[in-house]
Amino acid sequence: MNAVNNNQRRTEVDLIRGIALLFIVVDHVNGSVLADYTIRNFQLFDAAEVFVFLAGYSAGAAYLAMEARDGASAARKRLRRRSWEIYQAFVLTGVLMLLFGLVLALCKVPAPAVRATEAPDFMAQPLATLLQVIGLVRQPFVSDVLPMYAVFIGLAPLSIRWARAQPLAFACASVALWIMSPTLLPLLPSSEPRGWSFNPFAWQLMFGMGLLARLRPDFVLPQQAIVRRAFTIGALVVALLCMAAAYLWMRPHLYEAWLPGWLPSMVFPLPKQSLAALRVVSFLGLAWLVYLAIRAGWVEWLARFMGPVVQIGRHSLFCFVLGAVVSVGIEGLTYGFAGGRPARPVALGGDIVAVALLLVVGGWYGRRKEARRIAAKSRPSSAQAA
Repeated sequence: MNAVNNNQRRTEVDLIRGIALLFIVVDHVNGSVLADYTIRNFQLFDAAEVFVFLAGYSAGAAYLAMEARDGASAARKRLRRRSWEIYQAFVLTGVLMLLFGLVLALCKVPAPAVRATEAPDFMAQPLATLLQVIGLVRQPFVSDVLPMYAVFIGLAPLSIRWARAQPLAFACASVALWIMSPTLLPLLPSSEPRGWSFNPFAWQLMFGMGLLARLRPDFVLPQQAIVRRAFTIGALVVALLCMAAAYLWMRPHLYEAWLPGWLPSMVFPLPKQSLAALRVVSFLGLAWLVYLAIRAGWVEWLARFMGPVVQIGRHSLFCFVLGAVVSVGIEGLTYGFAGGRPARPVALGGDIVAVALLLVVGGWYGRRKEARRIAAKSRPSSAQAA
């Protein structure tokens, strides 16, 4: 029974992460129609929070599974190797972004992605730009979440040991680091005056919450029924209030006319770089409701009908790199076809192609990897039989 539950949870996590990756792809296509319907339009956070939280959850789950099977030393080595893989994926993504931006610039496509990929700097100083990418000093379009992710996974063995032994101290230290994060950001080398797009000193809070959710659910989840009901009511209130705030956030013309100027400035903007407090509150409110849906079996039921999306989430690193390429490629095609910002029918066509590419290629990659894994497991048995 426990094994079945563990498998179900993994499928559910993969489904949610797959949806988040699809959101990330369309959110990074300027002019996208589907981007009007992603999570950022209905809450005060976006798919990045989901991705980082689930990265922490999955790191904790992977460590526990490997520790049980091969020992703690093997688990630590695997996470360090995974950190190196993520760094390699960042370099690959960064270089691909520079090259795609260069192609769009040479073709004179008037897409915002040209500047976002930092292609003008690459054209001016190709070697220096490449070295800056390798040194994490420059983090081109979309790839900017991966350096932070690599650091978190590299430090995960230490974080896991602390979180398991002293969850309260771990949580307090994480909150303290998040509060101090703006003053710590300048310590990181960056080609941008504002620093890294994702401040890792702030975003470690989201990763750490994911770790705690997997490693110490007894610490994270309330035990008494009355407290759980209070959490549910509070989460509903937070989700509804944040939905209303998100609606206004996307439509400043609705509140600028009748709200005092100082009030919106206290709420908006919600800085993503430093993980604004309201983003965290909004995420936690919706996360509790999703947790209840998982417990009720609704997400597991949904996963049965969304196999390709589950595959995207299961092979998230490959699909993240693929999604970055698809985002820039589709934006270039739609802007090139329209000669500027595309009309909605053209943009929607680009969205459909982008999602289809991720589903088809991601699904193919997932099936291929699983076939190889099954073949590798069967080889020792065949050799022994011979």
